[in-house]
Amino acid sequence: MDNELISQLYKEYKSLLFSIAYRMTGSASDAEDIVQDVFAQIGKTRVNHMDNIKALLCKMVTNRCLDLLKSSRKKRELYTGTWLPEPLALHENDPLFTILNDTSISLAIMILFEELNPIERAIFILREVFEYEYPTIAAIVDKSEINCRKILSRIKKKLPELVRKNSIVTDKLEIKNTVTVFMSAFQQGKVKELVHILKEDVVYYADGGGKATAALHPIYGREKVFRLLSALFRKFENNEENYTLELMNINGTTGLALILENKIQAVIGFEVGHGQIEAIYYMVNPEKLRYVAEN
Repeated sequence: MDNELISQLYKEYKSLLFSIAYRMTGSASDAEDIVQDVFAQIGKTRVNHMDNIKALLCKMVTNRCLDLLKSSRKKRELYTGTWLPEPLALHENDPLFTILNDTSISLAIMILFEELNPIERAIFILREVFEYEYPTIAAIVDKSEINCRKILSRIKKKLPELVRKNSIVTDKLEIKNTVTVFMSAFQQGKVKELVHILKEDVVYYADGGGKATAALHPIYGREKVFRLLSALFRKFENNEENYTLELMNINGTTGLALILENKIQAVIGFEVGHGQIEAIYYMVNPEKLRYVAEN
């Protein structure tokens, strides 16, 4: 396959393939590497029917994701503290913005994907997110159509919350307004105001990966989460270094970037419902912030 054709295919399918790989792996940097690897490989592959090129590329990406997930399973089990997906910062001028700026890459959904095995994850993503037909899915994952249908049926019974969250139409303005209130409370030193926007059963997740200070286990409940946020505020207030908070599109909805000297130190994602924060995702593992910092 000549370079001109490969460049054309790359331009046409890169965003789609990246979005599949990111949802599969939970890592933007791994997704980028997988897509690059697939296009390097397709250049050495003899393609007899260009009509099937999209399905072939999806199959190649999915196979590499499956291999990666199988090999990294042990690492996930040994991970220090709570594992959260690598955050994805989206910008309106980014080609990925249109295809990824939706509910299906929310941090809540990405975490639920972790409860599926690799094949289950692939089938759910291809069918429920991209709405591929079963014959196409069967060809991509090397399963029969009947088997794919059964697997998806089991997923829906096992994880109804995943199906529900994937189908929700997110009120992005509500999320932005709530996160803005959160940010203002921190910036103005009015931390007590946070109590009113925290849901009673709010959950705080932190991912330091053993490389940065972070809570090792999820923290549940308004009172405990508020105490932790108050402690974080005092830490930043008493620190001579000038930290700032900035709004950022994190995984399709408004989140925050914690910045010091023009460098992102942490990314904070939120799950919001009815004007209250239901979950906070504090990602401070420096290895997971590389992609956000570079993009």
